This record gives sequence, C-alpha cells and structure tokens, in this order.
Amino acid sequence: MADDNPEHSDAPATATATAKHEKLPRLPPHAKVQKRPLMHPPIKSPYKNSDTPKIVYVSSGTKFMSAVKRVRSLLKEADKRATQSALSQKKNQRGDPIMAAAQASINKENKLEEVIIKATGKAIEKATELALYFQQQDDCRIMLRTGTVEAIDDIIEKPGAKRKRDDDEGELPETRIRRTSVMEVIVTLR
Repeated sequence: MADDNPEHSDAPATATATAKHEKLPRLPPHAKVQKRPLMHPPIKSPYKNSDTPKIVYVSSGTKFMSAVKRVRSLLKEADKRATQSALSQKKNQRGDPIMAAAQASINKENKLEEVIIKATGKAIEKATELALYFQQQDDCRIMLRTGTVEAIDDIIEKPGAKRKRDDDEGELPETRIRRTSVMEVIVTLR
C-alpha cells in the first residue's frame, strides 16, 4: 500500500509546492515576546513626480475617511500631473489647450499612476473596507494583492519572573522571525 501523504514521500518537492509553514517554538514561562514595528523604506514625497510610489499605510486605528481623503488627494495630484503632461505635449501644436487636455484624458496613452494602500494583520479588515469603498466609486479601479512579510521580534525575560530548572533550558534567543499577512489595495483612476 503506497503512502499518499506528500510529507513522507521520497519524491522531490515541485516548484509549485508552497513552503511548509513551521510553528515557532514555545517560549519558556519566564520569557515574553516584544514586537518590533514592521520595517519599510522611508516614505518619499508622493507629490514629487510620477515615478515615486504613492503608498498609504493603514493601521487598525486609522480613521476611514482620513484614509479616503489621503488616497483621493494623491489620485487628484496624479490626474493633475497627467493633464499638465498632456498640455505640455500639445503646446507646440495648434488648437485649443482645453480640448488637447480633454483628448489626452480620453486616450490615456500614459501609464496610470497608482496609489497603494498597505495593511498588515488586524488592519487588513480596514484595507478591505477601503477597497470596497473605492470599488463602488465610478471613477476608480482597484486591484488586490496579498502576501506575507517577515517581522523581527525581540525575546526578553519578564521582570521578576523566576527561571525553573536552569540546567534544562539552553540559552534564550534574542530575536525570532514571525510571518504576518499583508494586503495591498492598488487604486487607479479609470
């Protein structure tokens, strides 16, 4: 009788198989985990040019309308930049500049600038609510991306906690890596 369980088979894992998620080892009773904030690059000015990514980080405590207004202002700036670009391209040609801007917005020859709303863990619910809101808007298009990020946590000893059997336990690690879910909501104008 063949063993159908892929964990016990001798066949090599395929490239499509996902990595098995291992549980983190249990900490001794005298230790606790102190979470560090997630690492991300410094936020560049989103108003600088069209090449800089427009990222809005959302936490579980972020006010809904505050996030909506931030995304809307970034989309408005992107639309303004696209209109200015169309006007400058049509400047040397004859004709009405207003008609040139309108024609450029209809054609949408350039790649649309996107605003990315990022959320991890508990804040994914807030990002989902924002995605639903922008999906219901007539002038917006959304796309969702999910993933996993790694975070580094510190392991510290509880103050006043006593160790049980010092000889049984090895050295307490200083840090550990945990994985958390991340959701990106990409919002563009139509």
